[in-house]
Amino acid sequence: MKRLIVYIQQHLSLRLGLLILLVAGSVLGVTMGLLFIQTKHYVHQAAEDHAMQVLDETVTDISGIIERTEQATLEMGRRASNTTDPDSLFAITRQMVVENPVLQGFTIAFEAGFLDGCERFTTYSYRKPDSIYCMFKDDYEYNDDYWYKTPIELKMGTWLDPYEYAVPGIDTIPRYYFSFTAPIYGPDAQIIGVVCSDLSLLWLSQTLTAVKPFPNSSAIMLDHKGRYIVHPDTLKQVRESIFSDPDPQAREDVIPLGRSMISGQSGEWAMVVDGQPARLFYRPMEHTGWSIAIVCSDSDVFDSYNRMLNIVWAIIVLFLLLLLLSCYLIIRNAVVPINLLAKSLREITKTSSLSTLNSSLPLEGESERASSPSTWLGGLVSKRVDTIGQLQNSFVRMLQSLNDHVSELHHINAEMEQRNQELQQAYRLAREADERKTSFIQNMTHQVRTPLNIIIGFAQVIATNYPDMSETELTELFDHMKSSVKVVARIVHMLTATSVTNTSTDHSTDIACNTLCRDTVEAISTQVPATLSVVVESTVSDDFTIRTDREAVISILTELVINALRFTPEGSITIACERQNDDTVLFTVTDTGMGISSENRECIFTPFIKLDSFTEGIGLGLPLSRHTAHLLGGDLTLDETYTDGTRFVLTLPIRH
Repeated sequence: MKRLIVYIQQHLSLRLGLLILLVAGSVLGVTMGLLFIQTKHYVHQAAEDHAMQVLDETVTDISGIIERTEQATLEMGRRASNTTDPDSLFAITRQMVVENPVLQGFTIAFEAGFLDGCERFTTYSYRKPDSIYCMFKDDYEYNDDYWYKTPIELKMGTWLDPYEYAVPGIDTIPRYYFSFTAPIYGPDAQIIGVVCSDLSLLWLSQTLTAVKPFPNSSAIMLDHKGRYIVHPDTLKQVRESIFSDPDPQAREDVIPLGRSMISGQSGEWAMVVDGQPARLFYRPMEHTGWSIAIVCSDSDVFDSYNRMLNIVWAIIVLFLLLLLLSCYLIIRNAVVPINLLAKSLREITKTSSLSTLNSSLPLEGESERASSPSTWLGGLVSKRVDTIGQLQNSFVRMLQSLNDHVSELHHINAEMEQRNQELQQAYRLAREADERKTSFIQNMTHQVRTPLNIIIGFAQVIATNYPDMSETELTELFDHMKSSVKVVARIVHMLTATSVTNTSTDHSTDIACNTLCRDTVEAISTQVPATLSVVVESTVSDDFTIRTDREAVISILTELVINALRFTPEGSITIACERQNDDTVLFTVTDTGMGISSENRECIFTPFIKLDSFTEGIGLGLPLSRHTAHLLGGDLTLDETYTDGTRFVLTLPIRH
């Protein structure tokens, strides 16, 4: 050790190298330590954000399925209340299961004695992997079943906690279901039966098990009592609750969590799972009152970070060793010219004065007096031919070259920045166009597929039950099929209209304004629900006419009324006509629905833009209607002063 210390003291290059290594290692260690701490914080925050995003997306997806199931069930309940024919009820249950692939089964059951000739009546359809089984029974005792008596007692639709049940005639072994069940009301507002949509607990478990923000994360779901609806250990599903853990230490962490979850709260919870620290993120289900949680262990979250940390530390150690070696070699080589310079100075001091040395060095402050890089660099040029002079002159030449390169790089960077901005703008526009294209194709496919499924379903019903169906039932089915055909024809018309750049309309027909309004009401009369009224109000006489294209005007008014029907579940829709002045007439379509928010008003006339992706339509109705209005010499606008719903104004020239 003593020899090593003496050796280091005798070698300046080694001492300087160790000093540089000590300083660089200290700075690097502190910097990397702070960087790793901050990086770990960012990794943890990013992991939390990712887990919450995955959880929110999962809750949104499942809530969407649950909401659609509720709506479809209530709609089928309303349809069932309007018929007492067993075959029609049979067709309704099958249609419900066919149109909703997520459903395991659907049941319609009536109160005892409601149907003539039947003490009790129930019909249900049940999905198996390759087919759908449909049957009805009039001797099945269901009055005390959980799914039947609960909505009657509550007098409202409700989601039932998972229960074990064997479907008569289908299941030989009871299965676990969770169901949405709702009462059927008769014309006198009395409960006449129950509709029940069954979803498989196995489907829900598989859906949540697939949710993995991280490779080893897992998901759980609790019902109102804290029972496990979904759990990684399938033996605990339904049979155990979050409060039944026998471990006292685990109960101290889990019981407050369970109370928070079943109370409908959201958040995250730090806990220990299998001896490892973990985070649990949870959200409530809006419609059911259940709670979903994702469990992510810290080791899973920081696995890649820890691997990276080990690699970085190995690289740092190797870097420090290479730095020490490099510093030693560089300093040793640097000392050679310094020694030569010292020797030269000693020779100068023997033969000359200090003024001889100073005369060959650049003057202090000479660079500050220069007005440009080339000037002050020229002032630093040395006339000495020794090692220091050569180093100084080489440094000056290097600075001059760097100055030229920096100027060139500034110019290149400016051009690259401009090109990057242009590329970013082009990329943004291309991405928006691609998103619109994808959204349009999805919407168009859905809007065409739905009516086609209805047509195919009714066609199958007619083909199967035609000999037993009455003329009234056939007429009703054909009316539904015609309505679906109209929907398909309307979508095809929109697509055709968007592909035609030069469209013209015929303005040569005189038509009464009030007749246009009444014809519009007649065209959509079959689509108006019982909770909504469509009325015509006019301040012009029945003989007041304008010269325009009748079909074009009716298509615009029909589109506006259909849009109002989508967003006005109850209330009224008013078609009004008034004369604005001697040259123009106004048609208005006013509803009492949810209205259009101020931030969405500018985009409603943009092609392929939909404010609600869950509604029907492909985003072309309003843009095509405005385009048609322009071809007629008028305009279609939104009345932004109307706040009780939505009001569109169609302005047309009179042209007598």
